[in-house]
Amino acid sequence: MIDKLLYAAAHYFALLLFLGASWGIGRTVLRRLDRGAAQSEADGALPWHGIAAAFGIGLYIYAMQLLAVAGQLRLIPVAATLVLGLCLCVLEWRALPARSGPSMTQRWHAANWTERGTLLLFALLLLPTLIDPLGPPLAWDEVQSHLPHALQWVLNGRLGVNDWLRTPWHPFNTNLLFSAAMIVYDDVMPHLINALAAWLCAALVYLAGKRYAGQSIATIAAIILLSLVRNEFDGAMLDTSVMLFVFAGCLAFHQWQQQPQRGVLLAAAAFLLGVAAGSKYQALQVLPLMAVALLIRTRAPRNWLIATVSLLLPCAYWYVRNYVMTGDPFNPIGGKVFGFSDWNLADYQFQIEDVKRNAGMPSWVIWPALLAPLIAKVRRLPGAPGAMIFAGTGLAVWLLTSRYPRYLMPFYPVLALLAAAVWHCLFVTVCSRFGGGSQSRLQSRAAAACIIVALLAVLPFALKRGGKSWKMVAPTAVAREAILQREITGYPVLAYLREHPMGRTYQFGLEESLYYAPQRTGGDHFGPGRYRDFGGLAPADLSKALRHAGYSSLLIHTERWPGISTQPGFAQFFRLVHQAGPVSLYQIGEPLAKERVDQ
Repeated sequence: MIDKLLYAAAHYFALLLFLGASWGIGRTVLRRLDRGAAQSEADGALPWHGIAAAFGIGLYIYAMQLLAVAGQLRLIPVAATLVLGLCLCVLEWRALPARSGPSMTQRWHAANWTERGTLLLFALLLLPTLIDPLGPPLAWDEVQSHLPHALQWVLNGRLGVNDWLRTPWHPFNTNLLFSAAMIVYDDVMPHLINALAAWLCAALVYLAGKRYAGQSIATIAAIILLSLVRNEFDGAMLDTSVMLFVFAGCLAFHQWQQQPQRGVLLAAAAFLLGVAAGSKYQALQVLPLMAVALLIRTRAPRNWLIATVSLLLPCAYWYVRNYVMTGDPFNPIGGKVFGFSDWNLADYQFQIEDVKRNAGMPSWVIWPALLAPLIAKVRRLPGAPGAMIFAGTGLAVWLLTSRYPRYLMPFYPVLALLAAAVWHCLFVTVCSRFGGGSQSRLQSRAAAACIIVALLAVLPFALKRGGKSWKMVAPTAVAREAILQREITGYPVLAYLREHPMGRTYQFGLEESLYYAPQRTGGDHFGPGRYRDFGGLAPADLSKALRHAGYSSLLIHTERWPGISTQPGFAQFFRLVHQAGPVSLYQIGEPLAKERVDQ
């Protein structure tokens, strides 16, 4: 127990340093360039500290991009940027005005039981999210592609195209931040960075909701958002970062609309959206909405120049690189327009079918957001019309295209705020209908009852999820090895192969374990190493094709690909080297066949 607590404390201390450095550098840049920043912090016109932290994370991502392109993605340059941010954090912290409000203890004593229950509810919602990120990498996407890409850049110290991994041409802003975390600490830190984005976004939702709609709506919105992303904390994923940068960019853009003389707000908004567009293609759908909003607000060349340069700064590299090297700036999703390179039409269609197979509707808790345009009280909230257009357009595009729940995440914060406003309005309306002259008392009692029900519903989930996640925390190498042996498909064979290298390896059916396989292990449903090109070949042809592609060994999950190793003549070209469970390791070679003939 003690070793796990120390392990958690060390990782959260490292995360706190990164958050402090991000806030320090973000606030420094914003405050130095914006004369109105001090007033914003004083009058609460913007959740300024949250925006500064998100902006600082974006600046760090851009710095990692520059270092990676220059071939300097190494410990000393990365650590130097962190130290610089920490120094600025100290200076900015000292420049903060003296705090005059009541302390947390005083607020707790002054709060009523409903407010205390709300704080307990937040604590229960946050508890499993604090433990989930501490486990070793196990989630499908992070083990299959996100961390293998990041690890390759760590090993090389520079940005490269890892063409044996899935989607090697995607924009990789957030993945580069994972690389930096692995350089400075370990491969658990990317989990914490992913979680930090979700926590920071929830804080921004609360602060924005409190500023523009009141305490009650802010609380409901933050609870809704945390419930929507509750399963996103145990992996090194991209969606929470995209969600954070899109929402922070929207907040900065809204504030600029109120104060157009503050051009740095427009620059910050565009930069944050550019970081999102440089992290995942799904963020591109936000850009036309913001362009239309900017066109409605201004046609001044200066503003458009500021927005364009700020937007392109953190994301242009990926799209220009793709266009120059493959002819498709959106490789591979633009293949039907620009032509395919590593993917082909069958890969594209397979991807579309896979997305459709995983289509689903998001949680019912945000669907009341659709009623927001029908409620006058909600329509009159500051920024509500723009939020409705933003969320409605995003939801419509999502329904007409993927209907894959994760692709809706950039719109979750705005949908949560609108849904919270509708839920609150319905709650107040019901209480007014049945409360008569004692409406306020009924509202207080009904709110307390709702909190109690929520606590009773969340408590078992939080304890069960937290306990399960705590078992997955591995503070020692032995504990980590035991978890990986149990959780990662084919891990014993992969460990053997790492200890006994056999040249480059091709695998059938182990794509979710690639992070733990030797470097440059190929085999996937997409791209040049696609299974369809190899799976149906006869043993002699398979051996020849794999050797021609540069592979010396073969991994097969025999339960997922049962027909390959059972073909007649397979043993003539593939020699069994190691086997554990359904996973077998073979050496490839034409000489095997020749030796048998000579004998």
